[in-house]
Amino acid sequence: MATSKAQTAWDDLNERQQTYLEAIFHEDEEREEAHRVESARTWSRTPARVWRRLPLNSAGSTLASRLRSKGVHDPGAGSTLTALRTRGLVEVDYVPGTLSEIVCVRITPAGRAAARAGLGYGPRWVKPKWALSEWLWREFTRVVAAGEDGLQTDRLWGSAHGYLVDGELARGNRPYLRVVTTWTKVNRAYPGEPPHYINREHRHYVLTDTGHAHYAEHLADYREMYPDVEAPDVPPAPAATP
Repeated sequence: MATSKAQTAWDDLNERQQTYLEAIFHEDEEREEAHRVESARTWSRTPARVWRRLPLNSAGSTLASRLRSKGVHDPGAGSTLTALRTRGLVEVDYVPGTLSEIVCVRITPAGRAAARAGLGYGPRWVKPKWALSEWLWREFTRVVAAGEDGLQTDRLWGSAHGYLVDGELARGNRPYLRVVTTWTKVNRAYPGEPPHYINREHRHYVLTDTGHAHYAEHLADYREMYPDVEAPDVPPAPAATP
């Protein structure tokens, strides 16, 4: 069997260079997971090339600590990073620091592929273009689970509405939900006083026809992709929009 390009890139590195690339790879994976969790709470415009940047010589650098634990954080770091950079496996840049410039490392797609091949992880899974992220899928299923009455709008987590509600302007918006508004009369009079009614607004998210079709078509796929998310069975088709 022919050796993959990524495996060849890994095999061409010496032991020290492999140790560096492995450490950078694991730091990047942890940074990605932290960003995913944070993005589920608060939407961020920070581009990946910024949050994936790993400082090497700053105070409290976790990458430096990882390399130090392997006995390779020493004056030879510069030449090792240069070797990885010239092979297109990492990018190196510098940002101003308090006393000196901070060396920052960012793994490239080629570097990530080489590390995965060399460490035995296999090809990275790529989310299909039609698929929601796990976070958005989890929120979508909460609306489905709420049934015909829908989910109160204040119970959809974070900025999910921007990506799932028809008419919202977030980049990548999917028109899978819509807002329905109902009113109830509430007596605001104190005991013993004549009734004084006001109208109280209630807003809920329900599925659009497009959202229902997407859910029905891909439910089995999502259950396989995100087994930790409890996804209800396909609900009845939504009522026609008034």
